[in-house]
Amino acid sequence: MGEIDPAFVQAPEHRPKLSVIEAEGIPVIDPDDKEITEWYNQWPEFPPEMRETFQEYAYHMEKLALKLMELIAMSLGLPPKQFHGFFKDQTSWIRLNYYPPCPNPDLVLGCGRHKDSGALTVLAQDEVPGLEVRRKSDGEWVLVKPLPDAYIINVGDVIQVWCNDAYESVEHRVMLSADKARLSYPFFLFPAHYTNVQPLEELTDEQNPPKYRPCNWGKFLATGKRSNFMKLDVENIQIHHFRINN
Repeated sequence: MGEIDPAFVQAPEHRPKLSVIEAEGIPVIDPDDKEITEWYNQWPEFPPEMRETFQEYAYHMEKLALKLMELIAMSLGLPPKQFHGFFKDQTSWIRLNYYPPCPNPDLVLGCGRHKDSGALTVLAQDEVPGLEVRRKSDGEWVLVKPLPDAYIINVGDVIQVWCNDAYESVEHRVMLSADKARLSYPFFLFPAHYTNVQPLEELTDEQNPPKYRPCNWGKFLATGKRSNFMKLDVENIQIHHFRINN
């Protein structure tokens, strides 16, 4: 699977550097490590219009994702812009996924089972099926049939924590096709690197106490990225590592 991550999602004149807190060692949050690393896009020279096109697309994806966040806030009885402050210096990005055809698709995975770690994922895809979600009731994998001119929206771990499990992140994977290549274009809405993700006070009380400890998003993101480049001897950091056992 190939990918390119054009990360900047703001209008060109307001587009800052993307920075996250770098986590080192095993996937454990170290509150004393304050090192900052800068992430930059490496845009290809060809096609020449690629950078401008994806910056424009990302700008509109950001607007759509934030509008969806407003609807989620309202569904929880919160003000529409309750979540907007978390995305002032967002670390959002786009991935371009190419899944080549495979003559034995049952023997491989295009993308292994996982839950999206951020707030929201806005997924555009072509007409080739491949995305599967795991049904909570019985654990069966269900194929998501592509709909023309439609996006698929995934709720991520960050929303699950903010709303204290009122919404749940969905486990999913991608299977390959035996005879057709597949393209997908997910936009990942991520908060600022300095955001401490924890259940909102407005959604917790004595009857519904917080179910998660605070987690620094920059640390979580940087630590999770380690598994993109190496095979870990232990499970990579997951949101359930911050769950409180009441």
